Amino acid sequence: MNSYENKHLKFDTVKIRTNKEYLKDTFIKFNPKYKSNGEIINKYYNSKDDDRLIPYNLYIGISDKSLTLEFSSKILLDDYPKLITKDTFKQCLENINQLDICALNADSIANDCYFTKVHVTNDIKYPFTDNVLDSLNSNVNDYRRYQWEHYRKDGIRFKKDVKSISCKESIVMYNKEKEIINNVDFLSILSKPNEVIDYFDGVTRFEMELDKPKKICEALNIDTTHISKVFNSKENPLLVQFNKIFGVGEIKNRQYIANYETYAMDAIIEKHNGDIKKIEQEMKDLHVYSSNSRNGLSERMKKIKALIEQRNERLYNSRGILTEIREKLGEKAPIPAQL
Repeated sequence: MNSYENKHLKFDTVKIRTNKEYLKDTFIKFNPKYKSNGEIINKYYNSKDDDRLIPYNLYIGISDKSLTLEFSSKILLDDYPKLITKDTFKQCLENINQLDICALNADSIANDCYFTKVHVTNDIKYPFTDNVLDSLNSNVNDYRRYQWEHYRKDGIRFKKDVKSISCKESIVMYNKEKEIINNVDFLSILSKPNEVIDYFDGVTRFEMELDKPKKICEALNIDTTHISKVFNSKENPLLVQFNKIFGVGEIKNRQYIANYETYAMDAIIEKHNGDIKKIEQEMKDLHVYSSNSRNGLSERMKKIKALIEQRNERLYNSRGILTEIREKLGEKAPIPAQL
């Protein structure tokens, strides 16, 4: 049976803080963490360090007053495609209880916890081809502010080029089908691995990390990261971030090569395969514009950027690619049925 909700608020990973009283018992030895004077700060379990039988991220931290949980949506096992939502959050906690690591009061935590980190995630049916990559790389709205880098083998990350950690922001896109097929350890613990693989056929994952409560509040337009506020937010942070990076303006339809000026700029663009940063750097290295003519370089780069956008529209249908991705990120659709 399908359930409708704010599709925009699905998380691949979450980190929460809650009351220590909601931890009813522990069944294994937790690792102590010490201060420099030898005093124990807290105790923790981390699947990355302690348990190869759990092929996904699970962290449980216990201090004097609080309980910290960080877990991947893979804790949902065969329901992994549903991700962490308002409807599956309690199921995640119940599945943690089945691991015989500890006993959680799932009902209490599901009603009273605070998020300290989330990975907002949206899986859309869209081919992540080389043309899509080339189009995205060449259509960044502010190429000086947002840089791109490879993510894993087949993905790409667009990030804001700033020094302040609090101001950092990014969005990641990658072929989820390839990623899940290669995750043999996780697939081996599922009862219906082929159905999970089939779900991700032709799927591109969009993901952004909000690693501080302040960032979560700003992105979701809420005043606190309490679970009651987070899952009732109506915001679509992934679409907002996508539009920040790629803008919302339309590509102007003009005659591509109209005169000698556009002919010369096109030759430069082709030389660098549409890489606007390389073009700008070459102009600086060759001192095409003097140091006293910053406006001259800026105006030239605006013209080159407009020409690159028209080129990419002609080669890759860039306008259609950006529009279609926006539409898919903005869709409200049923979450996956029981697999």
